Amino acid sequence: MHQIYLFCAAGIVSGTLLTPLQALALVLSGVIPLAAVSAVNSRWPNVLPVSLKPLFWLIAGLLYGSFWLQYNLSHRLPTALDRSRLTLDITVEQVEERGQGLRLIARVAHGQFLPGIRSGSEARNLPELRRLQLSWYRPAMPLHSGMQLSAEIVLRSPRAFANGLPFDYEAFLLSSGIDAGGYIRSARLIASGEPSLRDALLAAQGQRHSPEAWPWLAGLVFGEQQAFSTGQWRLAQQTGTLHLLVVSGLHVGMVAALGWLLALACIKLWGLLSGRGLRHPALLRLLLIGGLTAGYVWLAGMGIALQRAWIMIMALLWLLFSGWCFNWLTVLSLALLLVLLVNPLIWTRAGFGFSFVAVLALLAFFSGRRQGWLQTLFLPQWVVFISMLPLLWFWLLPVSLVQVGANLLVIPLLSLVILPLALLDAGLSWLAGAVLSDTQAQMVIAVPDALLSAVGEFFWSVLSALQQQSWAVHFYQPWPLLLLWPCLLVMLRLGVSTALSFGAMLMLLLALFWPLSSAGPYREQAMMLDVGQGQSLAFIGGQHTLVYDTGARFSEHFDAGAALLLPLLKQAGVTQVNTLFVSHSDLDHAGGLNSVLQDGLPVQQLLLGQLLPDLPVQPQAHLCRELITAGWQEVGPHLHYRLLLLPDEQQARVNPSDNNQSCVVQVRWHERRFLLTGDIERDIEERLVEYFGTELRSDVLVLAHHGSRSSSSSVFLEAVQPAQVWISAGFNNRFGHPHTDVTARLEALKIPWYLTARDGAVLMAPDGQVATARSGWQPPWRQP
Repeated sequence: MHQIYLFCAAGIVSGTLLTPLQALALVLSGVIPLAAVSAVNSRWPNVLPVSLKPLFWLIAGLLYGSFWLQYNLSHRLPTALDRSRLTLDITVEQVEERGQGLRLIARVAHGQFLPGIRSGSEARNLPELRRLQLSWYRPAMPLHSGMQLSAEIVLRSPRAFANGLPFDYEAFLLSSGIDAGGYIRSARLIASGEPSLRDALLAAQGQRHSPEAWPWLAGLVFGEQQAFSTGQWRLAQQTGTLHLLVVSGLHVGMVAALGWLLALACIKLWGLLSGRGLRHPALLRLLLIGGLTAGYVWLAGMGIALQRAWIMIMALLWLLFSGWCFNWLTVLSLALLLVLLVNPLIWTRAGFGFSFVAVLALLAFFSGRRQGWLQTLFLPQWVVFISMLPLLWFWLLPVSLVQVGANLLVIPLLSLVILPLALLDAGLSWLAGAVLSDTQAQMVIAVPDALLSAVGEFFWSVLSALQQQSWAVHFYQPWPLLLLWPCLLVMLRLGVSTALSFGAMLMLLLALFWPLSSAGPYREQAMMLDVGQGQSLAFIGGQHTLVYDTGARFSEHFDAGAALLLPLLKQAGVTQVNTLFVSHSDLDHAGGLNSVLQDGLPVQQLLLGQLLPDLPVQPQAHLCRELITAGWQEVGPHLHYRLLLLPDEQQARVNPSDNNQSCVVQVRWHERRFLLTGDIERDIEERLVEYFGTELRSDVLVLAHHGSRSSSSSVFLEAVQPAQVWISAGFNNRFGHPHTDVTARLEALKIPWYLTARDGAVLMAPDGQVATARSGWQPPWRQP
């Protein structure tokens, strides 16, 4: 039976990678051979003893996945209607505070007139939008779920940065049912509505609990990610325990275990009181576990990951208590199929792979196996860690022994103490609030609040102590070495002697965590990242790296340094940055610097075009003008740079804007020269031409100020004589970068140019070949 489930699941995943026409063509091309095989089987069953049932389920899954994707894409806002300004009636579903603004999920009312479209043809092409992800800076009114608004909205088409990283933002939005993003310009209230029961419970609970206990209640019971501070999120990420703070399948599994224990207690109590056993104990277990987990998933916000975990648990319970004869592979295959049927694009998320791989490893390893209490305590965690290694490296997550130690210590602490205590505290608060006054209710929950605060403080102190240790951290491993890891699981599962298994474990530990185990040459490339309306470049040669700018900071929770630059460097095998330039203080160039310095790779030399007021003290930091006469500097055998800055007396004659303080750098990488100009303006360009002349000549020019009309004069372009131009600008940005005058100038001079908004990240190999992230095959959901 599991073969049918797996074939259907494989068909669904494959279908999401095909358009309906491609899927139909593929199916039709296979109909004739399948019909022939079926005819032969029916006439001569012994000639081709092949069951065609799995193949038919594969076809069914293929068509389902393809048409599900096409149906959801038909509701998504196309890029041609990006920045459309509409007035829409919306109903607020979720509200989250973000600094001085709000981020909300809203459902669009159907059948309304949509003014603000630029032309009648665009009005006809506007899809039927369902749900929107909106921001509202300095909102004019407090919002809660259930409110109905008439809002003037600027819609943004869902379109991700293209850098070749594993996380796919467009697939994430599509699988979340988000048809468009955007921001609210103004709004008026239609109906205040009633907040959802969950939001009402959340507000009432927040007023009763202490500030020290509330983050654990809000984070673990109600799934409010903003409950924990930025520093706490960073600490959890560095110690590999981030999954414990994000309500997911692990937490649903913990609640299911609590339900199992509660069911056992009820069965025992019934036997003691009545003197006889329950008639249907399995049904009681199913109802209690299913009810508790469903209630917890609802309280925690019913996110996609929670829905997936609940479906998996209910499938396992149903088969377990149904009395059917099955094996663990059938159970897991059915759960996999059900999850994909509910949301075929869920496979693009990290949690999908982590959850199924973890369960698969545990079932495969421990099915039919006996072990002592010590092995029961530690071996499952070790098995999960080893099975997760390929996924951890694929998703560019850090791998170190601190993760094993941290999880061994804090998973029991969270599952056996903090989460039950948080659920008990929330339940007591709800019961006390229903029958007592607020003052009396606060007195009732004072003790569990104090316990939760104390245990929570101990949790953070354990992570902090582990984080301060000097552990070897690896973000990349060669695949041949990675293939050695399953050997340990196979040896242990086959019952190889303890001494031999222990020796294999030591060998693999040394292979992973020995500092020289992954110290090979980096993946050499020069790249301009797609960071939207910002800029970031990296030059990697041998074991040396130079970075110019870190991209923008879009919010307190998201910046290009942490989300794009660091993952790309780690993907290339980089373990340290030798030289890091920040051209000037504008946030679209310097916004990701703090993340790089605090959470990223070691930086040996930091050079700034301007002093940055919010930059922590960095002994390696210097102003670029301190090295104005230094000449060519060697970073590595194939990587050099020099500063092309005007003398102080000439610099004083130009406009003293922040843009003109940009650090102009010429990089020589594998004998090709790149001219990096930050945001300099035309007057600086002219003086650079006068002062440096032919020294400006470069193979690649990174256009100043994202292709603004205030830069890239004909005189400057003719002096540099670039073989190609790279431009970093955001898709359909409000500044109109790159300006049509600038691109026309490039066309007139017959200079080929690459644009991140159009091409995605631009990468050059050491032989000079250029590739872009948006070239080649793209999945059907990728916006052009």
